[in-house]
Formats: sequence, structure tokens, C-alpha cells
Amino acid sequence: MKIGLFGGSFNPIHNEHIKIVKYTLEKKLVDELWIMPCKIHAFAKNLASEKDRVRMIELAIKNLGNVKICDVELKSNGINYTSDTIKTLKNQYNHQFYFIIGFDILKEIHRWYKHKQLFNEVEFIAFKRKNYSFKKVPEMKIPYLIDWKEKSISSTLAREKVHEGKSLNNLVPEAVSEYISKNNLYR
Repeated sequence: MKIGLFGGSFNPIHNEHIKIVKYTLEKKLVDELWIMPCKIHAFAKNLASEKDRVRMIELAIKNLGNVKICDVELKSNGINYTSDTIKTLKNQYNHQFYFIIGFDILKEIHRWYKHKQLFNEVEFIAFKRKNYSFKKVPEMKIPYLIDWKEKSISSTLAREKVHEGKSLNNLVPEAVSEYISKNNLYR
């Protein structure tokens, strides 16, 4: 089975994440998509609790087929590195894995722990993001380069809107917005 791994902090999950999930499945790039929230961000970003981030993902994907949460990183101790996570998943499952990234990642992927090992373990699905150009990374296999025309949304923008007391309309799914408000997140 072809599995798309969509890793990130999802702090919070937003509408562009959901559109990427839907596109990847509708175009049959993969058979199933696993959203994989990190436990601790490798570059030391402050995150909402694991419980809150997982619950927001659950709310956002509840009506989507062939999508699930992969908690392999949440179950581990310490900082997770993508190369180690992929190796763990390949030891557990006999699937072909594709790691989903945005073009913004291409400029920093050389900083990732054991990035060359990662390139040998997995292929990539890369989505073009506004204001980021494609930068070929030697040894990286990218069978799917998606020219993404959608408006670029970020979790940072959503958190800023909450902090400023502004609406999250069109930024996050309604159920996620309600959860953020009810649980007083990102204030």
C-alpha cells in the first residue's frame, strides 16, 4: 500500500493542511494518508499539548476517508527525527511511504538530522508554496511536484489571529475554531 506521511506540529491544523490531504487522496498519489504530529519540535517551537493538537486533528479529519493519525512520534521519548521515524515505520509495516512537504522545507532539509539517510528511505510529495521556489536537492527523490495554487495559510497566522482576538473564519475548520475557543488555546 502507498502511504502518504504528513508530518508537522499541526499547531493548529488548518484549512490548507486539509486541502493538501484531500488533493493527495483525490489525485490517488497515495492509498492512505497518515497525519503525523510531532511530540517535540526539532527546532524548539512552543506547541499546544499533544492532547489538544491530536483532538484538533481528529475534529478536522472526522469526515475524511483513508486518513488517520499516526502517533508513532507522540509515543516516543524526546525529540523525533524524521529519518528515525521513517525507519521505525518501515520496520513495522510493509508499505511504500511518501513524505509530504512544502517547498519551504526544501531550503532547510539539509539541516535535518540524517537527511541523506532519509532520502534513501522515502520518496517525497512536494507542494509548491507561495513565495518559495523549487530548489533541487541532490539525492532526494520527488516523484510528485505539485504546483499548489491555493492561498498560503500557516498555523502561525491562526495563532496570531487568536492572540489578537480575531476570527479564524477560512483559516481552520469550524470545529477546530470552536475547540480553540472553548479550551482557551493560543491566547
